[in-house]
Amino acid sequence: MSQSNVETVAGSMQYSDLAAQMLKYRWICYGMLLLTYIFVYFDRVAPAVIAPELMKEFGLTATSLGILSSMYFYPYAAMQIPSGILSDRFGPRISVTVFFIIAAIGTALFGLAYTFGWIIVGRFLMGVGVAVVWIPCMRILANWFRPKEFATLTGVMLTVGNAGAVLAAAPLAFLVGIVGWRASFYWLGAFMAIVAILNYIILRNKPSDKNLPTVSEIDGVDYYSVQTTQKVTFSENVKRLFGMKNYWLIAIYAFVIYGTVMGFQGLWCIPFLQQTYGLPKQEAANILMLWPIGMAVGCFAFGYISDRILKSRRNASFYGIIIYALTWVPLVFWPDKIPVGMFYPLLFIMGFFSGAYVPNYAHIAEGQPHSFIATANGMLNIWYFVGGALFQAVMGMVLDSYGKVGDKFPVSAYQASFIACIIALAIGAIAMFFTADSKVLQKKA
Repeated sequence: MSQSNVETVAGSMQYSDLAAQMLKYRWICYGMLLLTYIFVYFDRVAPAVIAPELMKEFGLTATSLGILSSMYFYPYAAMQIPSGILSDRFGPRISVTVFFIIAAIGTALFGLAYTFGWIIVGRFLMGVGVAVVWIPCMRILANWFRPKEFATLTGVMLTVGNAGAVLAAAPLAFLVGIVGWRASFYWLGAFMAIVAILNYIILRNKPSDKNLPTVSEIDGVDYYSVQTTQKVTFSENVKRLFGMKNYWLIAIYAFVIYGTVMGFQGLWCIPFLQQTYGLPKQEAANILMLWPIGMAVGCFAFGYISDRILKSRRNASFYGIIIYALTWVPLVFWPDKIPVGMFYPLLFIMGFFSGAYVPNYAHIAEGQPHSFIATANGMLNIWYFVGGALFQAVMGMVLDSYGKVGDKFPVSAYQASFIACIIALAIGAIAMFFTADSKVLQKKA
């Protein structure tokens, strides 16, 4: 074998090793982000378990408790576009590290606060900090993975994220019973700070940061080639997105489906079960845990149903919200007559079908330029979290409008809030019905 051939073979073997390292290390980055994303969900729904303690210790009305819990969602929504800009400017590694430390500080402050003002600040910082996780995750996926892997990896991330909601149910109630709610939160904040540091140590923005080839170079395919020589500005893309009927219809859908999820699962489910059925906190939390488990399965299932079975973003989301709305019927008509044992399957089913929102991301993305997909999804994400904030507060206002009987809200108060939710879901279903389905999925193979 000639010297040149030896050098060629050696170079080929070295490149093959680098390619193997890249294909391995991307999963380490992804795994780090999965761990981080668990705490995004945990912070989101944790107030549900400690709602009675918060109301008692701070003398809160239902409205003020709803406002406190919603303080996570407003900054989360407001940070969606800035998180994309920060991710592009400083990279996901720095963005996630810095803002997750802010989330850790907010979580610890939530447990340390002794006034309503300071606990509001803690909750607000939680929302600010964890808001800069999802969009950087999308950037990491774009930099390290193939486009055909996006949908599956996004679905897995949402599924794993729901593990945080599971931990914020029965396991959190158990921990609160041992060390109290305050210690639970400031120790959680300390652990989140460790996770933030691990992100800085492990995460890399793109393969070239470790002198590794990209998937395009490994596969010999330019996955992200520019399809047009015409340069489109950010403002032009935003204007185009806001001019799309689909954007506003899907925004209505996102607002109501996630608003009802966060209103009930994220805050008022445990108070309802404790006050209406007299359940102890741990049993109520055990029941609540079935919702995020169902939602985790549903998020994955609806992505698969959309891609492989119905082959339609619109239909998967439309049929899903119809069935989800029907699961509210027992709560609307028989709020105090449901056998306690039936709440386990009921909340699992409610969680499963509330996952019908997952195809919305692809529904929006498939009408956008590749460079604008993450930002477009961020702009859609705003409506999920505005919905979550408002539904928590509005349901609290409905409860307060009826007033307490003794130290409990009457069944009629909860029933009225459930009626508001099912009406909202009907509006969301109508909005999805009038969307245009993805043109990409309409093409014949």
